Amino acid sequence: MLPDVSHILLEREGDTLTIWFNRPEVRNALSTEVADDLAAVLEALPAQADIRFVVLRGKGGVFCAGGDLKMFKSVFQGGAERADIVRFNADFGRLMRAVQALPQLFIVLIEGAAMAGGLGLSCLADVVVTTRDARYALSEVTLGIPPAQITPVVMQRIGASQARRLLLTAAVFDGAEAGALGFAHFVVDDAAALEVRAQELLAQARRGSPGAIAATKAIINESSRLQGDELVQFAAERFADCMLGDEAREGLAAFAEKRSPSWSK
Repeated sequence: MLPDVSHILLEREGDTLTIWFNRPEVRNALSTEVADDLAAVLEALPAQADIRFVVLRGKGGVFCAGGDLKMFKSVFQGGAERADIVRFNADFGRLMRAVQALPQLFIVLIEGAAMAGGLGLSCLADVVVTTRDARYALSEVTLGIPPAQITPVVMQRIGASQARRLLLTAAVFDGAEAGALGFAHFVVDDAAALEVRAQELLAQARRGSPGAIAATKAIINESSRLQGDELVQFAAERFADCMLGDEAREGLAAFAEKRSPSWSK
């Protein structure tokens, strides 16, 4: 069961959960409460076998404008202890770990803007679709703070050279450049095309079995931690687990019988 939340919006349709940032009045800025709700939902999702796909997007035509700057000023610079600020920033790392641990395919749909921490969060998505005119920036240094938790994932996403340029200069760029840099996989013309592409992606992804997708994500994640024989062994064990499971039996039978496997229906 998913937790009750009040600072994000959850919409379930069949095998797909859409998570909406729901603060359009502040361009879906990430408050402590939003981050906590999102982390709680993401941490509960690995146990939800009936949810195969997770989509993250923003209400009001904006994905996410980054951290809540009013909160930064009023709370962090209004008498908060240093340890509290450290704990808050480290909690964003909890949110990113929850994204990385998702066994479901994780899709991010970006329109309007993806700034700072919002952009960093999207770097952990399996697939990103953006509108061409969306605005992007890693703007933290212009506020006198570092992009602390998101720096490693930005570097992993687009490579160290371009990451240095964007993290250190806070350059503003659009969705077309986000696609060219590797932040986004698909660049579309408008919000209507965003919806169409999302549905196409989901239809395509339903051809893969839930267990095989989860195992593949686990191998991808471990590829950055394990090396040599350890990685070979880990991948081989995931292969064997799947090969002896019900999904592979169904998948191979469906192939031999020239029909669609049960999970794709």
